[in-house]
Amino acid sequence: MPFRFKKNESVTKAVRRLCCERLDDALELLDKGDHFDAVHDVRKEIKKLRAILRLVRSGIGDTAYNEATDALRAAAGRLNAMRDAQVRLVALENLTKRSNGQISRRSLPKIQNALRENCRAEERKLAEHLDSTKQFLLGARVQLGCLKVRPNSWKAIGPGLKKIYSRGRKALDLARRRPSPEHFHEWRKCVKDLSSQLRLVCPARPGKLGLRMNTLKHLGDLLGDDHDLFLLGQFLDKQLKQPAEKKPVEQVIAARQKELRSEALELGASFYTKKPGQFCRQVGKGWKNWRGN
Repeated sequence: MPFRFKKNESVTKAVRRLCCERLDDALELLDKGDHFDAVHDVRKEIKKLRAILRLVRSGIGDTAYNEATDALRAAAGRLNAMRDAQVRLVALENLTKRSNGQISRRSLPKIQNALRENCRAEERKLAEHLDSTKQFLLGARVQLGCLKVRPNSWKAIGPGLKKIYSRGRKALDLARRRPSPEHFHEWRKCVKDLSSQLRLVCPARPGKLGLRMNTLKHLGDLLGDDHDLFLLGQFLDKQLKQPAEKKPVEQVIAARQKELRSEALELGASFYTKKPGQFCRQVGKGWKNWRGN
């Protein structure tokens, strides 16, 4: 079913449905195997779940929130290493296409072989932990299927949306003032959360929210590509011992990251123009007009 609230559905019922749908999809994907596409899609479902919980945190209470997110974090932790191994390989392929021959043809096969071996190793590790990963998700399904959200109105949603929007603004400012891989990655997580949350309430203001979601999607892609290059750089720093091999790749990575970050900062500045209270009041007004509460 669509990843959004329904007009005549209580907030509690909607949250239970959305959480159970995400978990059912994740479990079905894991049953298909431990290949990269399945792992990548499971991680996306877990991110959506955590965005839902952050949205309604004030309506479910800290205890329920912490218990659910702990289980989801544990499940995601089993998948992260394989995902990182795969995206490093993809990042190198994309970087090579843009490098105009700056990456040595002599060192490229060595890098590719190291990345592929790392992918195989992480795939073997994940296969050993697949059952326990499923158990974390099954436990979360039982818990989230019984969640109660109070009150059944915008008051259960507005605080969470305001908080994540505010965090995104602050993360943008920090990334601008003190650019680092960690700060850009934290900003990316805020962007992804807000993108998921706006999808949930999109029927409230489909026109304006749809445009904002398109902007956030592009922003998230820019920040995601930047983080993937950071992971690639970390890996290569350990694998390549000779400066003559390492330096050209590092230069290409740095140049591409500079482009991505510049575009992301410009796009972010155009998106986060409203103060958190103003942003949430506008979305809340559309929600109340749509649902009546």
